[in-house]
Amino acid sequence: MIRSNHYEAAFEEYLRQQRTAYVAVDESRRALLKDASLKSMDFIVYCEKSTNLLVDVKGRKCLRGRSWENWATVEDIQGLTQWQLVFGDEFRSLLVFAYELIGDFSGEPDNSVVSYQSKRYAFYGVWLDEYRKVMKQRSSSWQTVWVAKQQYQQCRFPIGQLFSVDKLLAAM
Repeated sequence: MIRSNHYEAAFEEYLRQQRTAYVAVDESRRALLKDASLKSMDFIVYCEKSTNLLVDVKGRKCLRGRSWENWATVEDIQGLTQWQLVFGDEFRSLLVFAYELIGDFSGEPDNSVVSYQSKRYAFYGVWLDEYRKVMKQRSSSWQTVWVAKQQYQQCRFPIGQLFSVDKLLAAM
């Protein structure tokens, strides 16, 4: 996690509000895996009754009426893929798209929106495995990938769904 990144800081605030156990990963030092540098995820999130999460936060501005951008770098995808293998079956990699909401977004699910430093953010998750199945190259020179609008709408979910399910299962 980069403390100066307001998208990541807002997501950390969201995790605090949800009273969810997490570790913010120090991105200033890259890990070595088999003598290769490996991009770190932003958070390791522990869920009591469901799969633990390896989270990479992707910050985007969102204006009413514009498409919800969902691009990532090839390095993001490769890093999360490797970390999921390293951590094993009890962990699942998740891309969290943190959208800074600019304008009226009164229709967003309340359990996935947080106010942080006078800004509002909506958080949507996409499982890495699902993203990889439908991703397309966006830019070869920038090494970026993305998912088409219709497919993105089908595979994304408000991040609050994860934590409300976890809290519901914990209460049983």
